Amino acid sequence: MPPITDSFSRSFAEARPKFIAAAQDAGAKIHTYGRDDLAGRDGEYLACDVAVIGPANAGKAIIAICGTHGSEGYCGSAIFHRWLLSEAVRRDGGDVKVVLVHAINPWAFSHKTRTTENNVDLNRNFLLDYERVNHAYDRLAPFYHAATHDAALGLAAHIEYKNFLDLHGWHLENELLAGQTHRPDGVCYAGKEPEWANRVFRTIVNDHLHSAEKIGFIDWHTGVGKFGEIVHLIFDDAGSPEHAAAEKWWGERRESGASFNSGAVPNYQGLLCKAIRQELSGPRIAGAVIEFGTADDYGMFRGDRLDRWLRFEGRDDPQHDELREDYMQCCCPRDVSWRQLVLREGPRKMDHLIQGMRDW
Repeated sequence: MPPITDSFSRSFAEARPKFIAAAQDAGAKIHTYGRDDLAGRDGEYLACDVAVIGPANAGKAIIAICGTHGSEGYCGSAIFHRWLLSEAVRRDGGDVKVVLVHAINPWAFSHKTRTTENNVDLNRNFLLDYERVNHAYDRLAPFYHAATHDAALGLAAHIEYKNFLDLHGWHLENELLAGQTHRPDGVCYAGKEPEWANRVFRTIVNDHLHSAEKIGFIDWHTGVGKFGEIVHLIFDDAGSPEHAAAEKWWGERRESGASFNSGAVPNYQGLLCKAIRQELSGPRIAGAVIEFGTADDYGMFRGDRLDRWLRFEGRDDPQHDELREDYMQCCCPRDVSWRQLVLREGPRKMDHLIQGMRDW
């Protein structure tokens, strides 16, 4: 296998052709869902590319997605590239179709930010009710809405934030993370209508999964968990057959809530992975959001503040590009040991999902 530097990309303009070339070499059919209304950070064409391997009308399918949060897509893209170069992809998959969705949020991937061009968190945008009120957000917004990226002020804000939650309850952080619809300039903003990427993902699901009777999924993310930790977020009810299937595929039986300060997984609203069931009511569907931890609590708090600040108050800052790369360290660290972990365990979890689907 090539060195890790060959799988991780430095830009969307590098990642996209690298993914397409590896997919074509593996015998995949490429389907492109492009954007004609926006250009990338370097003026490049923006598109979500879907690679399909296996029988078109397979009874079982897996779908793996990267780039729901654009800046986190560099990790998922590297996993796709590494897996496509492996021997596993060239084995007979039987009646299992593999659907790889590369950069579902291409504008954010290219611009190295979490959200869409409208500051919408795509993983909160798949709502049925866009008028949901989140009262916890206004209580915590002062800590996230920074007027500067000053390091000392950022540390002081984090200390005040923790003291506030110690006093009023860490459940408020989970309520903030669940999503909000009334602060377009804030974090976890769910938007007021389906974003371009929302509509395209629903089209992809109907185009490529309509014939499947059973579907397994991974939505690749980074950030939740300690540096070097892998967190499996399974959103089916504990004890359900779907939850049990996902646990079995990845051997994951720890309580994922341990990775959150409150000890519980937030009640996320508008998750992308839940759109699979919204679009397809017939198949059995199971899977997880899989996160590679990247930083401690302060690192992620600083990253969220910095990304939001760069989108608004800091968009004309003369060091914008350098600060954007600082933010990327929270999403896709350059640390060699972390990247080795991603490229070892990411493809392995892809293989476990495929084998689990064969047996399910």
